[in-house]
Amino acid sequence: MVFLHGFVIIILKHFLMNPYKNLKWLCLLLFAVPLLLTGQTVTKSVVIANGGAYSNPDDYVTVATYDPETEDTQTIATIFTQSVQGMLVHNGFAYVAAQDSLAKVDLVSGEVVSIVFLSGVNKFVVYEDKLIVSRQFPVTSGFVQVRQVEDLSLLTTFDEISDESWDISVVGDTAYVSVAGGWAATEGKMAVLDMQNVIFVREINLGAQAQGIGPSFQNGEHLFFICKTPWGGTSGTLVKYELSTAGYSLHQYDYPLGKAAGVFDDNLYLMVDGNVGVIDLNTLTLTNETLIENTFAGLDITALTLDTIAARIYVNYSYWVAPDGIGKIYDLSGVEVGEYEVGVSAEEVAVNYADITDIPKHSEQTFTPIIFPNPCINELNISGLAQDALFEIYNITGECLQSGQGLVGEIDVSALSPGIYFLKVSSHGHQKTIKFIHQ
Repeated sequence: MVFLHGFVIIILKHFLMNPYKNLKWLCLLLFAVPLLLTGQTVTKSVVIANGGAYSNPDDYVTVATYDPETEDTQTIATIFTQSVQGMLVHNGFAYVAAQDSLAKVDLVSGEVVSIVFLSGVNKFVVYEDKLIVSRQFPVTSGFVQVRQVEDLSLLTTFDEISDESWDISVVGDTAYVSVAGGWAATEGKMAVLDMQNVIFVREINLGAQAQGIGPSFQNGEHLFFICKTPWGGTSGTLVKYELSTAGYSLHQYDYPLGKAAGVFDDNLYLMVDGNVGVIDLNTLTLTNETLIENTFAGLDITALTLDTIAARIYVNYSYWVAPDGIGKIYDLSGVEVGEYEVGVSAEEVAVNYADITDIPKHSEQTFTPIIFPNPCINELNISGLAQDALFEIYNITGECLQSGQGLVGEIDVSALSPGIYFLKVSSHGHQKTIKFIHQ
C-alpha cells in the first residue's frame, strides 16, 4: 500500500504540472490503479462469538462484528445453544462450533445459512471446498471429520485418530491435527492426514511433555504446537515440527502457556501465565512474558487474535457467569490503542479479511424466499421459490425434523411442538436458512 500511495502521487504530480499536455498521465492513473488494487487485502471487520451466561439457559450464543473504521460493534446473529468451542472466518462467513452444533453465519446479512447437529464439535480449518473438523468429548470415535464448506454436509470421517482432537493446520495437501485427548490424558499426539487422497498417514506420540497439545501455527518450514498447561500446572511446552524431515523437538518454559493470537514477523503472541507474552520462533526464547498484562479483576483472557494487516492484537476479557466482558486492542508493543464490545463468555475472536475489489458473491437478489405468517400455526406459507425446491426443518439443536421437495406454497408444520425452528431451502445451487416460530 505504501508503494501504491507513492505511485499515485508521482502520476498526479506530472498531471497537475500541465493538465492538457500530461493527460496521458491521468489516463495511466485511471488504468493502473484498479490493477494495483486487485488482490489488496484489508481488515473488513473483527468477529466476536459470545457463549452466553451459563447460569441463564435463555442467554444464547451470539455473533457480533466490530468495524475498525467506525469503531461500532453490532450483534448480527443468534445461535440457539450455549458455549462456543471454536470459530473460523473464511470468505465472508463465520463457522461457529456452538456446544453441539456447527453453524455457518453470513457476515453480511447475519443469517445462519446452514446449521447441523454435531456432538463434540471443536475446531476447524478450510481445505479447498472442504471443512476439516476436530471433535472432542462426549464422542468416543470419529475425532476428525471432513464436511462440505457450502452446506456442512458430511463427506468422510477419519476413524484412525485415537483420541479427542484440537487444532488443525493445513500445509499444501497435508493436514496436521493436535490430538490432545481428554482432561485425563497424560501425553500429546499429532495426526498427519493426506487430504488430496483423503487418507490417514500416521499418528505421532509426542510423549508426556506434549500433554495438552493444542493451537498450531506455521512459520516458514516449521509448525509450532502450543501445549496448553493443565489446570494448576506451572510450566508449558512448545513443539517445533520440521515439515521437510518430520523431525520434532520439545521446548519447555517456566510459565503456564495457553491460547495464542498468532505469528507475526517470527514472533508468536500467546497467553503466558494469564497474560499475553511473546516467543521468538527463531531462538525459541520467551522474550516477554507480560507484553499485555491482564489487569481486570474477575475477568480472564478468553480469546485473542492477531490482525496481520493492521498489526493489532484483539483480546477478549470475560467470564462465564459475569456481566458483559471487555474487548481491548493493542499494537505489537503492547500499547492499548482501542476497545470494542464483547458479551458474556466471549470465547472466540477472529479477523474478517477482504479484497478491496471484491464484489459480494452471495447476492440476496438472486434468491429471495419469503415465509409467512411468522409466527405460524400449523401451516407455513412460502413464496419466491421454484416448484422443485428442497426444504428441511431443523430444531434449535440442529436435528432435522421434516424435509421434502416441491414447495407449492405451504408446508404443513402441525406436527411440530411450539418453539423456534429453522427452515433451510435449496434451489438451483442457492441456499437460505430462515428462522420461524411455531405457536
